[in-house]
Amino acid sequence: MDDTLINNINKTVGEDDTLYHLGDFCFAPKHDVMRVASNYRRRIKCKNIYFIWGNHDSFAIRPIFTNCYDILNVNPNGQRIVLCHYAMAVFDKSHRGAWHLYGHSHANAEEWLDKVMPGRRTMDIGVDNAAKLLNEYRPFSFEELNKIMEKKSGFHFDHHGMRDGPTEEELTETQLKYVSKGPQQTNNE
Repeated sequence: MDDTLINNINKTVGEDDTLYHLGDFCFAPKHDVMRVASNYRRRIKCKNIYFIWGNHDSFAIRPIFTNCYDILNVNPNGQRIVLCHYAMAVFDKSHRGAWHLYGHSHANAEEWLDKVMPGRRTMDIGVDNAAKLLNEYRPFSFEELNKIMEKKSGFHFDHHGMRDGPTEEELTETQLKYVSKGPQQTNNE
């Protein structure tokens, strides 16, 4: 699995490209995490990896990345994108066409989020979702993300209280209807 992921990263991302990794870089015993993470990082050819902290990451691995963040706003080709390990409903410029990209959920929240926030411009870009959408465990390119996001109308929850979209109560009601009919929750994460 590790070899496949690293090979697919190297096949997709060039040495001088920029890669944003949205957390949970590797698992290792606490005393060995830097050695294991450094070994994986050395095998990835891309020189510019910006890292978003995940819930399983040790801050000890910070030196192996170009820079590390809890949350990061980027603007490739003029498109505002908010990067975070966790999915958010409302984020900077969410009502102005920004995207939000995250990991953490292993593609398991996508169906539910589509029902609760139809047309949302948010997406799990972890390798599990890449496997579902691209048939390969690898990073998404900006062009691939752009094609996916072009099909989304946008989820217009106005967090300022204007009445362009559903109220918080309506969202909660929708969520409760789905949860009451949906799959059982687990305590895995």
